Amino acid sequence: MPEAWPKVPMMERARTQGGEMPTRKCFLCRRQFQFGPQTRAGMSVKAWDITVCNDCHSRQRGGIVPDLYPHLVEHLKTRGIAADYDDHGWIRWPLEKQVSS
Repeated sequence: MPEAWPKVPMMERARTQGGEMPTRKCFLCRRQFQFGPQTRAGMSVKAWDITVCNDCHSRQRGGIVPDLYPHLVEHLKTRGIAADYDDHGWIRWPLEKQVSS
């Protein structure tokens, strides 16, 4: 009879078997966040080739203020990506199908 799985939560199991939880750096705020198979405290924005934390994504839900994140404007220009601006001059997030969590 196979040995029973230990009664350890999945995230704890991943942490103990694989060491530290994988992290990524938020492109907007530059903070580290957990991003792995068992946890996603952020998302990939494939259309822009960046990752952002959930805090930045939710706080900037209505659009990204270019003056607060000039490095995003430069990143998009460098990659030849045309930013989509709304009536307030804020950068719209790409379509949801291009954003994955």
